[in-house]
Amino acid sequence: MWAVDNAEKNKPAQRGNNSCTFTRADFTLHTMSQNAHTLQLFFDSPIKLKTAQLAYQYLVAGNTEQAQRWAGELGVADLDDLWDGEWFNQQVAAKPTHLLLCFDTGTHDDLPLRALETLFAHGLRAAVLEVFYDQVGETERMHFDQGQWVGRQAFFSAHPDWRAVVEPLDGGDDAQDDPYACSRDPAKPMSVAKMRKDEADRRKQGEEAAKAFIDLAQTFGKNGQSPVQGLIAVLLLRAGFKGLLHAVVFTVVTVLLFKGIWLWLGLGLVLAIALPLFYMVREHKDLRGDGDDDDDAAGGSDGADPAGPATVQPAAG
Repeated sequence: MWAVDNAEKNKPAQRGNNSCTFTRADFTLHTMSQNAHTLQLFFDSPIKLKTAQLAYQYLVAGNTEQAQRWAGELGVADLDDLWDGEWFNQQVAAKPTHLLLCFDTGTHDDLPLRALETLFAHGLRAAVLEVFYDQVGETERMHFDQGQWVGRQAFFSAHPDWRAVVEPLDGGDDAQDDPYACSRDPAKPMSVAKMRKDEADRRKQGEEAAKAFIDLAQTFGKNGQSPVQGLIAVLLLRAGFKGLLHAVVFTVVTVLLFKGIWLWLGLGLVLAIALPLFYMVREHKDLRGDGDDDDDAAGGSDGADPAGPATVQPAAG
């Protein structure tokens, strides 16, 4: 279940030349297929660290029976809470201070937030996640402390002794030379649980939007209409509603602020007709683009002189 024998997934990928690099020097196999994740996990106690190490080492080896045993010792009942079966190129190494976990995922897979939330509930104190996006050649880092996503500076303010472990390379005083300047920091600390909820909400909204579009296309298809034309009609109706809303807001504001109620009501009625038409015409032009105008111009030129300029051939001999 946990071992993946997929030649395409396991083929090595090249790491791009980006400002933030991390070398997996602990392993003989260097793979950067798809999105490459490196997790540095810091636990509350050496016992928790050793227990998690055994659970993950057995997971990587494909021994689910022993992995389940040590996950149970950690307090985790379901292995899926620690590991996603879609991850591949799994590697794990134990350090004196932390556990180093590496794996690759598909380009559209989620961050390992479920595993982090589970580990924080069972002895994890802090973590640093680094993701290399192979398709774009970029790397980003995220720092977690006490179950929250925090900024880089906040992380090292709480754990100054770990900077030499997490950032072993000296970037100097110049921020441009900092190999770890790829940190992605939140505006304010956010719990991992909240991150998972937001991620699930975004996925649900995307799925609902896709389903709505498919249903719309099927409805127009049953009526013998083009789905594209149906989508254009929906966009035009939305533009018309926007114009009507603006007209209503204008009318209410002017009636409340200025004298001459009948004047403003009359003007509002005119705008209630004119603004929706204006927005719909503008939306239609945006959807149509400039291609029709270019075609018309080309057609006019062709109509004026279809044969093009005359060419006079010199007489032979």
